[in-house]
Amino acid sequence: MNQSLSGIKILDFSGPAGFYCSKLLADLGAEVVIVENPSDELFNNLGPYYNDIKDPNYSLYRWHFHTNKKSVALNISNPKDKETLDSLIKHADVFIDTLTHQEANSLDLSMENVRALNPHIVHTRITGFPDNSEYSGFKYTDMTVLAMSGLMSITGFPEDPPNQMGGEQAYHMASLNAAIGTMISILERELTGTGKDVSVSIQECASMSTLQTANFNYYTWHGINRGRNGLNHPFSDQGPSYDEDRNFPRVLYESKDGWVAHAAHLAPPGAWKNFVKWLSDYDSQQDLDDPKFENHETRNLFQNHINDVMKSHCAKLTKQEIYHSAQKLKILVIPINSVKDLTEDEQLIYRGYFEKVFHKDLNTEITYPGAPYQMKKTPWKIKSPAPKVGENTQQVLSEWLNQ
Repeated sequence: MNQSLSGIKILDFSGPAGFYCSKLLADLGAEVVIVENPSDELFNNLGPYYNDIKDPNYSLYRWHFHTNKKSVALNISNPKDKETLDSLIKHADVFIDTLTHQEANSLDLSMENVRALNPHIVHTRITGFPDNSEYSGFKYTDMTVLAMSGLMSITGFPEDPPNQMGGEQAYHMASLNAAIGTMISILERELTGTGKDVSVSIQECASMSTLQTANFNYYTWHGINRGRNGLNHPFSDQGPSYDEDRNFPRVLYESKDGWVAHAAHLAPPGAWKNFVKWLSDYDSQQDLDDPKFENHETRNLFQNHINDVMKSHCAKLTKQEIYHSAQKLKILVIPINSVKDLTEDEQLIYRGYFEKVFHKDLNTEITYPGAPYQMKKTPWKIKSPAPKVGENTQQVLSEWLNQ
């Protein structure tokens, strides 16, 4: 069965900011060839490692991001290898890189030079700051771009410094947008025969997550510069003047074995009675069954007290006990899952989210995260684990260049 991108040749010259982009495309059936220099210092920082074998070929990071790809070893400071890279670009449908403006120029891989090598190519460049911009030459990391996006300023507790989000979120946001832009450009090339340049700014992708909510309008309309709210609702104590008397419910509560999130501000009409019943089932209601609390304005005045009652209630139960008992009464409480929780999550298991991938050299199966979507006619699939560094050099040079 064909996949969505079967027959598309992609040359991946990216770093960590682009790894997820090419993974998404490879897992949809594209032939993705990563160009790697084994002497690059990046290979010394790819942990953690399988069974603590400190070899890039046993990097769990590498395993995750390079499924379904092929690896070609080239050192493009060597003129012959640079010539080989240029030849591969000429035969590729897509070229992905994460080069700054200066790096690209030093390697003769500017947008213009790549287009000259292959007029029909889709060239996707993922950088912290795009070419010909004020910061185009600046180095970047996931954390520095997260900082400049504004996301760190609203993450954490108000009394603490800004917090970094885990899991290279800025890189992932950029890669998702890059993959979408690349696929749209492939489709347009199929229709028009014209290659396209796709320029992706990691700062802009991450900033979109900060601004594409009420945050931007709160600032432009009311002059409110949102900050960190810790366990509370994002807009608590930071509303406009006409809303200054509103007390938002607290959002996060600690349970016996972790944390849960309570979206009380989204509760439908009549939810209060169910909330009190839920607490009463565990003798946690305290005085909240008093009829006076059926009045919304009264609850608003006593919101801190309601938060304290909820805090005491959650402390008595596990995350799953809270989650399932609340859901039965249509109360919006959900567990905050750890990685371990995700591997045991009923919904993900039902959807067949996790994939078993056989590693021939280890003679064992390793569990991988699965598809972020399901398509029946053109399925997402992990067909092979990450290649060893340079494993496919001769194969690719033979198939692509007849060498």
